[in-house]
Amino acid sequence: MSVTAHEKYAPLANANGGRARPGLRFAVVVTALALAMIGAGVYHVMSAPSAAPHYTYGGLPSWLPRTTLATHQVVIASASHPQLGIEGDTVKVTLPTGTTTAVMVGPRTPPFVAPPPPATTATITIDVSRTTGTVVLRARDFALLDGNGVLYRPRSFVGGATTLTVPASGSAAVRIRQFMAIGSGSILWAPDGHPVITWEFTVEND
Repeated sequence: MSVTAHEKYAPLANANGGRARPGLRFAVVVTALALAMIGAGVYHVMSAPSAAPHYTYGGLPSWLPRTTLATHQVVIASASHPQLGIEGDTVKVTLPTGTTTAVMVGPRTPPFVAPPPPATTATITIDVSRTTGTVVLRARDFALLDGNGVLYRPRSFVGGATTLTVPASGSAAVRIRQFMAIGSGSILWAPDGHPVITWEFTVEND
């Protein structure tokens, strides 16, 4: 007697009543639960409010030595006590003919160009105020030194004047312009050849 293909495989098809095997059903349920737990955890993390970080800095170590020098003080400069300063330092200059308060500002340079040149034009401003007696500013009393060790002595201030007299209670500003090397530099004020103050600065074009 011949057996058809349907009759041959019918017992296998009906062994589980047409349903998935218990082992497979258990694996599907476990996988679904695991995915649900992972999703809940991700949602909790994403929905939690973010706390802004707090950065704090401790004090200086106790073993560091304490400075005994006064800070934020006006420096007193004279021919007998020449001083060294930087841009923005306020210096009270005492001269044989009077006193004045001087501040160096700058240098100011042209806008940046690429690549940066090895030298550029630097403009330095000297402001004087609260003058007593008479103070004379002469271009020849200033000298600039660039980072290459080249010394420059201006012949005049910007605008062409060579000398400016500042009367008592007067104030004035002079500008000195020089083409000089990029890098560290300094300007010396030495009235009548007697150095009183040297300001250090940096020529930058970046």
